Amino acid sequence: MKSLIEIYKESPETSGLTDKQLKIFQAAINLFAKKGYKDTSTKEIAREAGVSEGSLFKRFNNKEELLLSILKPMSRVILPEILNEFSEETMKSGYPTLHDFINVILRNRMEFFKANIDVLRIFIDEFIYDENIRQDMIDEIPYEYLKNINESFDKLKSDNLLIDWNNVEIFRFIFSTIFGYLAQHYFLFKSPNWDEEEEISHLVDFLVKGLTPDDK
Repeated sequence: MKSLIEIYKESPETSGLTDKQLKIFQAAINLFAKKGYKDTSTKEIAREAGVSEGSLFKRFNNKEELLLSILKPMSRVILPEILNEFSEETMKSGYPTLHDFINVILRNRMEFFKANIDVLRIFIDEFIYDENIRQDMIDEIPYEYLKNINESFDKLKSDNLLIDWNNVEIFRFIFSTIFGYLAQHYFLFKSPNWDEEEEISHLVDFLVKGLTPDDK
């Protein structure tokens, strides 16, 4: 998967940013993640970036446009790439058990989430609490990727590795479980002393036991 920096460089909202504008963009990410979008002013963003407030408005018309420049690539590029890689991994041979598949996928995605936690925190905060932002984000998702997820789950079911439930349910259970883990340790509370390796192993086991067919 591309890094967030690469994705932002290619995004129409943020391609061609000058060094000064990149500082503004990074300052906005830092402050939105730390204080929240609504509690952060454009004056604070400019001060954090070490530029004048006027410099911010040369590229971004207002604070909301700056926020959407951060969030839209998440819906349009980042989440679809995660879904696409998820489905491609499923189609590959070499995962003889559901445990092997979930273990590899979960650990791979967890590293990406942890490396980009500030942007994800902003995305989740605004997605949950702002109905207009949520609709904008939903409109950006290319829905053909959801078709790939369905095909992936159907392949696992045909190999008798995945329980025969509705694919939407399966998707919801997997990602709500992962989100719950991330929310507890990275969004809602700071948990510096937990055994991450052990908890991830438990998370994998939990998903596998819940999604394995009864006759396995």
